Amino acid sequence: MKILTKAERRVPYIWIAFAWSCVALAWGPAAALAAGASPSLRELAVATAFCFASFLPWALATRRLFRLCHRHPLGEGRDASSVIALLLTGVAVIPLLTLVVPAIQAAIALISSSLFGPPQPLAALARRIIVTSLFAVPTYVAVIAVGQTFVWAGRARDQEARSARAELRALRAELSPHFLMNALGSIAQMAHLSADRAEAALSALANVLRSGLTAENEMCMLADELGAVDEHLLLYRQLNGRLDYRRAVGDSMWQRLLPSRILIPLVENALTHGETLPDGTRQVDLKVTAAPHATRIEIGNPAPAVARASNGLNSGLDHVRQRLAILYQDRFRMTVARNGTWFSVVLELPDA
Repeated sequence: MKILTKAERRVPYIWIAFAWSCVALAWGPAAALAAGASPSLRELAVATAFCFASFLPWALATRRLFRLCHRHPLGEGRDASSVIALLLTGVAVIPLLTLVVPAIQAAIALISSSLFGPPQPLAALARRIIVTSLFAVPTYVAVIAVGQTFVWAGRARDQEARSARAELRALRAELSPHFLMNALGSIAQMAHLSADRAEAALSALANVLRSGLTAENEMCMLADELGAVDEHLLLYRQLNGRLDYRRAVGDSMWQRLLPSRILIPLVENALTHGETLPDGTRQVDLKVTAAPHATRIEIGNPAPAVARASNGLNSGLDHVRQRLAILYQDRFRMTVARNGTWFSVVLELPDA
């Protein structure tokens, strides 16, 4: 969830050109019909072309007017200064933009009077610019209104992104204390039996915590995520003994992006709630394959013959589902299935 940069907030020129073209296409026929009840195709074409020429300066200035709205937003407690700045800018900009077409016409008339007739007197030209500027005031107000709308829409997106990131951090932090307390409790018991084993377990725990604290980015490569899983499993071996970890990863999958530390709670659930093999060994299978436009990750473990209720299991799965919902909305799939004595969680995460 990233906050939009200034470059990402800019409205592409193609959309600005499209919007102003729609306005010109709407105004052209209306202007021709206002001049005569039954305009010819030539008169319609000339009126539409004139509208395109009249709105071209506005189209070229739209991005700058939008940036003006970002510098002087309304509704932030300094409306008076923003309104004054927008009004003063309008007083300067509106005549400047409306005199472009009359000035071009006057220049062409000086060169060739056959196109637009003889040059207009300066007084008539000034009067035309003043009248056109007055008619252009609603146009300026409309552009500023759209710009202010973009400002507040962008800020709403930024606030949503900040809220989502805060919620993600809270979800990740909520999982860590439970894991840490269990690990420290096991190491404390181990210290009474073997100082060397306790030291090795503390070293493994330090590696796990170091990698977790340095994982600031919300997304990471699959290779880094699997490295974090390996560190957790090494700690598990130090604390609990035998583990059968089977991993299958497609050759082209290692660089795929996925949410950082999203697999850790699933692996911890498999270790904590899975059934042990007859010799006491825990088994965890992890398989990563490519799905259409997605990365498919399956984590499985043996399950008891009779399903047992477990709030801890449901809590861990709910945390993962909540994180994925924040990051991907409804573009991911998380399937929890029990097939006889085998329990599996399957994630399908869309490609970035």
